[in-house]
Amino acid sequence: MIVPSVNAVVEPDFAWAAPEGITFHATRIPLSATTLEGLRLMNQGVEHAATLLSHLSPDLIAFACTSGSFVDGEEGLRKQVDLIASIGNCPVVATSRAIIDAFQHLGIRKAALATPYLDSVNKVERDFFEGHGIQVTSLVGLGLSGAAIREVPPEEIAALARKADTPDSEAVFLSCTDLRALEVVETLERDLGKPVLSSNQVTLWAILRALGEPARRSGFGRILAQ
Repeated sequence: MIVPSVNAVVEPDFAWAAPEGITFHATRIPLSATTLEGLRLMNQGVEHAATLLSHLSPDLIAFACTSGSFVDGEEGLRKQVDLIASIGNCPVVATSRAIIDAFQHLGIRKAALATPYLDSVNKVERDFFEGHGIQVTSLVGLGLSGAAIREVPPEEIAALARKADTPDSEAVFLSCTDLRALEVVETLERDLGKPVLSSNQVTLWAILRALGEPARRSGFGRILAQ
């Protein structure tokens, strides 16, 4: 896993939700501010991180950062994935690609978007979704950056999702791998009556698919339970 240096959520989430027999080994790339400039500066470390992970001879490398993988749009994401794959000599999962694949898997064309991000980052995420044919029915952000994101308690994340939800949305997406959203997706799905996706949830789902892992994971939303 390639993980932003401030992230304290994705590794515990994967340890909690992943099936037995899969081990996760992370290297970190420097991120202090979740701004467009900060994300692009962080992404300069992806090549070195992939080189370090290649020494493990991994079965897969995951770039576990939502905003870092969508910040330069589809073209930037494709270049990232291709670079990591060429260095690691293995399949690559990137969170933003996993989001789009999950939407397509569930047949979702309209989604409500809830994020911890600043407005400038939210705009780029909206553009990324809409560039893949996903209509964003609403977008609600907390205006946070860096380490403040991981401090948001699950009950506040659940309230954010409910605020973002709209009658015409087919799903709610909770963005950011440093957001404790996986803890509330199951409850939210029951209350809202629609799929609720989170960054760590869909990244893990994409990892399991890429590894050919058939295990179903209950308690973490319908996409992992299928």
